[in-house]
Amino acid sequence: MIMRKVYRILMSCGYTLIESGGVRSQNAGHSLFKTLLILITTALAYWIFGYAFAFGQNANVILGYQFWASERFGDRDLRPGVENYTNSNPVYNLNNQDPYIHYFYHYMLAFLVTNIAASAFAERCRVPVYVLFSFVMAGFVYPFLSHWMWGKYGWLGNTIGARDYGGSAIVFLTAGIAALIGTAFLGPRFGRFEPRSLPLFGHSIPITSVGAILVAFGFFVLNSGADHRITGNAFGDRVGHGLINTLLSGATSGAVYYILQRLIEKIRKPARHLKRRVFLSTVNSILAGMVAVAGGAVTYNPWSSVIIGLIAAFSFLIWSKLLTRLHIDDPVETAAVHIGGGLWGIFAVPIFRRSVEFLPDGSWRPSDGTTRFWSIIYNITQGESWRGLLNALCTAAVVIAWVAIFIALLFLILKLINLLKVSREEELRGIDLFQHGEPAYALRIYCAACGEQLQAKTIETETGMGVAQRGNFPAIVTDAEGAIVPIEYFTDNRNGGGKPIKIGGINDENRV
Repeated sequence: MIMRKVYRILMSCGYTLIESGGVRSQNAGHSLFKTLLILITTALAYWIFGYAFAFGQNANVILGYQFWASERFGDRDLRPGVENYTNSNPVYNLNNQDPYIHYFYHYMLAFLVTNIAASAFAERCRVPVYVLFSFVMAGFVYPFLSHWMWGKYGWLGNTIGARDYGGSAIVFLTAGIAALIGTAFLGPRFGRFEPRSLPLFGHSIPITSVGAILVAFGFFVLNSGADHRITGNAFGDRVGHGLINTLLSGATSGAVYYILQRLIEKIRKPARHLKRRVFLSTVNSILAGMVAVAGGAVTYNPWSSVIIGLIAAFSFLIWSKLLTRLHIDDPVETAAVHIGGGLWGIFAVPIFRRSVEFLPDGSWRPSDGTTRFWSIIYNITQGESWRGLLNALCTAAVVIAWVAIFIALLFLILKLINLLKVSREEELRGIDLFQHGEPAYALRIYCAACGEQLQAKTIETETGMGVAQRGNFPAIVTDAEGAIVPIEYFTDNRNGGGKPIKIGGINDENRV
């Protein structure tokens, strides 16, 4: 039980490593510090009022309204004579868990959804934005959605009858929509789309791969044990289904995406420097498959999870291409992964689930003469089977609208007061040094103005588009890792004049 909660921390660490390895080296420390800020802010926000909104006692269909800052929480007030109170009675309705364990579990989900969404803001977002964003996500956005779907009286799961076992919509689609809206307000990084599309590659594939392993491990735990039970009648069977289905869906999605991307490159034959980051994108496709299967992981047969993963690969690819066409700059494709996987995942539940009913509070009962839960694959001729699609549509619409209202309003205010994005100079020279005063890597690739050496391999020049013609877009130098540094920033301090250095050609042996 407790270990499942710990695995959420590993999952969040994995997402942080994917982001850190997927950005340029001069901004890697900023990504790591962002996670630390989110951990602190979400802990306080969820403790003060997040959990009260989500699972507070005396709740109604909209929200709970008790346990503010742990007030009257646990057994001290309700059962003062009991030393170790767990819910074997209906007071808390927490599946026989200690209420503090239940609190910690959902706090880790609040931290996870916030950390995932914020990874899309990498390389250009100010520090205060992460604090305010975390406060809103953990204090308002996620708590209300989790109450509506998983709360004892929540209207979405209890009244409407929608189902989301592992959080395809409530966790991952929420993160994807928040990432998309925030990224749209932030705008693209300098040099990403103007004067032409230019991929800005991450600096460390090994770090990204370690992060992917941790995230996949977290998905195995989340998708097989979201109801917090592993013992009892047939629960071991459901846990096994969750593990196998998560593995098959992720593997299928990754394989299909890799084949599709190679076919696209073979047909279109793009220039070498314009090719997609195949490793990071394949990792993201695996995660998209795991996100998609999360909505009903323990209710699918293995062959269903293969189909879900296959469609998730197409969904991820389509969303990734669409956002790129719209000039939405998402450094690690957070929005494409979690919108593509989460949106498809919530609709996959009523299509592929077996005839087993799982209830909003996590309890289960097999279908029999009195309890029947229809699905389209197994009961396609029954009208009741198609009702699940309407429930899924309702869930997706609610999540998108609720997240959009809060995040768009927050980022609009931050943009109006000019607190949203770092300056172009900070972005180009490295947020690590300018915002935090310390780089992630000592003596690595930073601009000469910061006292470091630049090891550059290529110069990107735009013919017929000089500085005089386009003053807001200087000539740029790109290093081996994709870090963009304007030539005008390179000065020769040795002559005391601060005049720009004339660069005829840069190769591995040159130092600026």
